[in-house]
Amino acid sequence: MIAAGEVASGVYGAWLLARRRPEGLNWFNATPIGYWHSFWAALLVAPAFLVLELITGGFGEAPGLRHVAVQVISYVIDWTAFPLLMVFIADTLNRGQHYMRYIVAYNWSAVVQMAILLPAAVMAVLFPSAPTLLLVQGITIVLLVYRAYIAHVALEVNFGTSAGIVLLDVLLSGLVDTVGNRLTGG
Repeated sequence: MIAAGEVASGVYGAWLLARRRPEGLNWFNATPIGYWHSFWAALLVAPAFLVLELITGGFGEAPGLRHVAVQVISYVIDWTAFPLLMVFIADTLNRGQHYMRYIVAYNWSAVVQMAILLPAAVMAVLFPSAPTLLLVQGITIVLLVYRAYIAHVALEVNFGTSAGIVLLDVLLSGLVDTVGNRLTGG
C-alpha cells in the first residue's frame, strides 16, 4: 500500500514540472519501491478515464461484458506497455540510470494531465462548439509539450529526443486503442 504522503509528493512534483520547474523531480520517490508505487496513479486517474469514456461514447451505446473487459485490459496495457518499451529506449539512449526517475514522473504527471483535460472535455460535450473543441485541442497540445518537458528533464535528453519519446508514446497508445476498438467491433 502506498502512503498518502507519497501520493501528495508525486502529484506535487508533477505539478511543479507542469509549471516548468525542474525541482519537481526532487519530490518523486525514484527508488524501485517508488517506481512501483507510481503506478497507483493509474487507479487515481481511472475514475476520470471512465467519465471520459462515458461522455465521449468510448464504451458504446450498450456495452456488454466483453466490451468493458476489453476497455479495462486496454487501460492496463496502456499503462504498462510504454514503461516496458522505455526500458529499451532509455538503455539505447544511454539514460538507463534515469529510467526510474522518468517513469515515476511520467506516471504521476497523468494525475495532473487528467485534472486539466477532464473539465475541458466535459465542457466540450456539454457545450459542443468550435471554441470548446479548439480549447480541448489546445490543451491536448500543451499536455504533449508537458510530456516532452518531463522526458527532457527526467532523462536529461534534448528536446528533439524528448519529442520523439512523446511521439512513440502517442503511437503506442493509439495502437492499443485501435486494437481494443477492433476487438469490440468499434
